Amino acid sequence: MTTFRLPEQTHAALLSRTIPADQPLDAWPLDVPDGTTGSLRAACLDITRRLREKEGWVVVETGLADLDDAQLSSAAWNLFTVLCLPVPQYRTGELMYPVEVSAAPTLASSHYSSSSRTGGFHTDGTLLDSAPDVAMLAGLSAADEGGETVLVDVDGLVTVLAERAPEHLAVLEKSHPFHSGDSADDPVMLHRILTRTESRTQVRYLRRYIEQGHQAQGRAVDGELVAALDAWDELIAQPVHQVPVLIGRGQVLLWDNFRFVHGRTPFTERLHRRRLRRGYGLLRTA
Repeated sequence: MTTFRLPEQTHAALLSRTIPADQPLDAWPLDVPDGTTGSLRAACLDITRRLREKEGWVVVETGLADLDDAQLSSAAWNLFTVLCLPVPQYRTGELMYPVEVSAAPTLASSHYSSSSRTGGFHTDGTLLDSAPDVAMLAGLSAADEGGETVLVDVDGLVTVLAERAPEHLAVLEKSHPFHSGDSADDPVMLHRILTRTESRTQVRYLRRYIEQGHQAQGRAVDGELVAALDAWDELIAQPVHQVPVLIGRGQVLLWDNFRFVHGRTPFTERLHRRRLRRGYGLLRTA
């Protein structure tokens, strides 16, 4: 596992701001905490290099697992705000979002985040005008069994497709309609699934949204796109491309949202629930 352990001297800065447990999800602070120190900024620069120049993902071990939930969530958020400028996750404005099984999701409808469903590999913020650079999941507790977040680096998938079926890449690089399927009033967004430049490949993906985008436009998904999506999903499903990460209490998983699609493994909750806190952000230092 790609792990970064925060130095103990960063803890005071992480604990310098406490966010109330009942803080509205759309009102979490955007600014860097006043107590931020040079050691925390240096740690975030190292994390940024890992996200942008190296593995593209990292598990940050905060060393603060003994805190209560509100303090731990605050510490994770304080770390995130030094690293990133948080951006809303939904059109209803949520900045922090609970990822846990719930019969009553909060302001926005997030069927996947509030369920125990698996699969559905995707990028975060797929329906936003501008997707976030970085996605964060902060751990409060893990399920009794399973529940790993699964990361798939699309650079490897693109390499395979370029060798085996370059015609599929050409289709994935075209603009396609995306739609939530939740309301006819939601706009249909046009996005490329893959955008390739000399320096990097960027991905925006959730197959269901693409299929619903075509449905919202009153047309079927053509055979060429179906074949390309089938080939793409087949590669994603291969274990050789997958990195499962179990997020424990006090750990923060961060990844490059333009480089990775992600999903999760099945999980069982008996004595322990899978409880995570999610954030989207734009790197302050690119």
